[in-house]
Amino acid sequence: ENQIPRLSQSAQAAAEAGRSCPPHRKMCKTEEVGVQMLQKLKPAERSDLNEVRNEYLFRTPILSDMLLPLLKDKRDEPMLHLMLNIAEFVIPSVTLNYAVNFAAFPAWVRHLCGVTHVVMMLVLFLERFMLMMHFSSHRTIFHHDALNELQVWLYAPFFGVPTGVYKLHHVIMHHIENNHELDASSTEKFQRDSWAHFFRYWLRFVWGVWLELPMYCVQTKRLEWGVKLVSGLSTYLVLVVLLAKYVNFTATFYIFMLPYVVGMTGLAFGNWSQHIFVNPQDSMSNFGLTYNCIDNAANKRSFNDGYHAIHHTNARLHWSELPKYFIENQDKHIAGGAVTFRGLDFFEVGVYTMTKQLDKLARYYVHLGPEDTKPTLQEIEAKLKSWLVPIEREAKKAQ
Repeated sequence: ENQIPRLSQSAQAAAEAGRSCPPHRKMCKTEEVGVQMLQKLKPAERSDLNEVRNEYLFRTPILSDMLLPLLKDKRDEPMLHLMLNIAEFVIPSVTLNYAVNFAAFPAWVRHLCGVTHVVMMLVLFLERFMLMMHFSSHRTIFHHDALNELQVWLYAPFFGVPTGVYKLHHVIMHHIENNHELDASSTEKFQRDSWAHFFRYWLRFVWGVWLELPMYCVQTKRLEWGVKLVSGLSTYLVLVVLLAKYVNFTATFYIFMLPYVVGMTGLAFGNWSQHIFVNPQDSMSNFGLTYNCIDNAANKRSFNDGYHAIHHTNARLHWSELPKYFIENQDKHIAGGAVTFRGLDFFEVGVYTMTKQLDKLARYYVHLGPEDTKPTLQEIEAKLKSWLVPIEREAKKAQ
């Protein structure tokens, strides 16, 4: 039922005419007009399979070696280095921002320091931190529980995520409800190439979380999680208000308030993009409610976050094992009708989709099956378009 409608042989031949991606394009943002086939890719062309990583900026001398024994799994060493990198930037940057405001420096200096802080956090750390927090929430990295709580309770507010919210919002609500009805971050009910619909989704994701997440705890009788949530939200709100009112508003605006809008907007568009294509015939399947993005630069920064269909299938799978699992389980992807792109990350897929460029997006589609079942670009574009429509859950149940 997930087969793509076939075009005539002449149309298929015309669609597949084109030139191949130059060999020097490491991430292979393909320029070819024909459809890529995973079976024809050589191991050297699969950038996700090499050992080069880019999740942290540098290894902190002495301190890294001292703290390594705290890790459960040595494969999570990049997360430890990243946590140290963030602390090494945030502590002096926050101190500087409050200091220049206390010292009554000219307004342009104070605002320049604030803008610089936000830009540096965005460029250097936002993506890296969000995905570190993501994977470490699913699979704790330290032997000690207190250390495992650092990212969600201490680090997260500097990236715009309220204290103690992320694990409940993502690990519990999003993964258990799986982009369906009770998931407040579900994309199903929206036309997922519409800016008007994304704005509604953004309002719900960024601001509605303050009401919907506590309501979710009540609906699902997760009262212990509800207590943690209210404690975290209250702590976050009180601290931001007190800092803004009694310490310094300008510094607090740049350190906590503006990052809230930036960080939560990033999470909103990220989740929207990850679940932008939903199979209307099989939206309950993990292979029908998201897709994979392979061989892109972001996977090197984000702990292989591009393998999202696999992540929804097994959220406990270690991030370093995802590319290998993808290779070894292609049959499951084919049977599930999974969509895979190569050379693009989720944000780029989201941008192509929201700007109505499915024809260009189709060029990054990767066919997983044998060559005789390979679709044309037009057929891929038609499939992607059909996966953008709102999912009517009630109608689905009635069938």
